[in-house]
Amino acid sequence: MRNVRIFYEKKGRMKFVSHLDMNRFMSRLIAKAKIPVWFTEGFNQHAYMNFAVPLSLGYVGLYEIVDVKITDDNYSLSQLIDDLNAVSTPDIHFLKATESVMHTKEIAFAEFKLLFDEINTEKLNEFLAQESIICAKKTKKGGVKDIDIAPLIKKAEIKDNKLTLILSAGNENNLNPSLVMTAFFDFCGIEPIYYEVTRTMIYNKNLEAFC
Repeated sequence: MRNVRIFYEKKGRMKFVSHLDMNRFMSRLIAKAKIPVWFTEGFNQHAYMNFAVPLSLGYVGLYEIVDVKITDDNYSLSQLIDDLNAVSTPDIHFLKATESVMHTKEIAFAEFKLLFDEINTEKLNEFLAQESIICAKKTKKGGVKDIDIAPLIKKAEIKDNKLTLILSAGNENNLNPSLVMTAFFDFCGIEPIYYEVTRTMIYNKNLEAFC
């Protein structure tokens, strides 16, 4: 049995599919493609899958990752990708499959591209230059606490109405770009404006592509 890491893109209408529904979609896709995956044991048996970092609803993902266990040692990874793409929707495109190298605990950052129709670049740079950015964040227990998100922003660069952010990810300090933008709108005292978000990469602590 092999631990296999599958890389794929999530675009178009599929960006509106929640993480929970994505689990169901992927399970059905694997079954339809007849991928020889390992099933969990016990009463509620299901195909083992582990998504590296769940993608927020409404976000496009260009470097999405799901781990599975393949029971057939003769089943090639290139065949796996071909079989999945043959039954997948056009908005979910499988890129490659490899043997797992890094542990998911090594995930430290994620890169996002935020595209605006128009943004005040000067004000945004002023906001991002602050030594401390305090904002309210929901806790896993449903509460709200004030946190300083400035240390969680590894990189921020604005160019041609496109903001590139590298944010803390994969742990309890996971920072969503929507929280950054909410803090920015509050900082400016303006109503939120529309923007598109694409997650382009997942990194380890050394800013190496997670693989």
